[in-house]
Amino acid sequence: TAYEIPKRDWSSDVCSSDLLLNKANENAPRSPKEIEKMIDKATKHYGEFLKAVGFDYEKDPQTVDTPRRVAKSWLKDLVIGSITDEPNITVFPNEENYNGIVIQTGIPVTSLCAHHNLPFVGYATVAYVPGNYVIGLSKLNRIVDWFARRPQMQESLTQQIHDFIAKKMECNSVAVSIASKHMCCSNRGIKHPTSTMTTNKFSGVFMEKDNLIREEFLHAIAKNGVEF
Repeated sequence: TAYEIPKRDWSSDVCSSDLLLNKANENAPRSPKEIEKMIDKATKHYGEFLKAVGFDYEKDPQTVDTPRRVAKSWLKDLVIGSITDEPNITVFPNEENYNGIVIQTGIPVTSLCAHHNLPFVGYATVAYVPGNYVIGLSKLNRIVDWFARRPQMQESLTQQIHDFIAKKMECNSVAVSIASKHMCCSNRGIKHPTSTMTTNKFSGVFMEKDNLIREEFLHAIAKNGVEF
């Protein structure tokens, strides 16, 4: 029988975390009321930021609403993985005792560099060798997106996805590969828009040299850095 990990019930809508601050890639779920309060506060401060760097945003019809747009884009989209409960994870018994590899390729990654708050985008490939459970396929995508939608270092993002899947599935053999282009590298600093960063985290059979399962995964991720 499949089962899901339930989400938190926010029906009481209690605001209890006004003073709770996360590290960049951590998670602290907030109620809808708390999120609206955060948007209001961020709107005010982003307006002050624009003024501090020399823009009178209130006199320009193109930017008069920019502070609220930015605040909403962060809290409703860009960092939503920081303030929402983990996705419902549906797992199923591995009734046939399947012991081959399961690979999901081409999972979109959209995240923010924790250092400069500029986007990095790319693709993830996630694989595992089942133990007692298999996972609903779309859940791998949801896990990647939940961890990506917060300020991140790509190295940490790769590790977090790996550890979450290994723990939730009680699985010893998990592999995660991410290839991304970083705007902090393409639009500032060295200004090299064609460079791609790849990070990998392997465990279990994926660490074994000359293992056919490992070779199959390496073949799958070979396309990651050249197809976007």
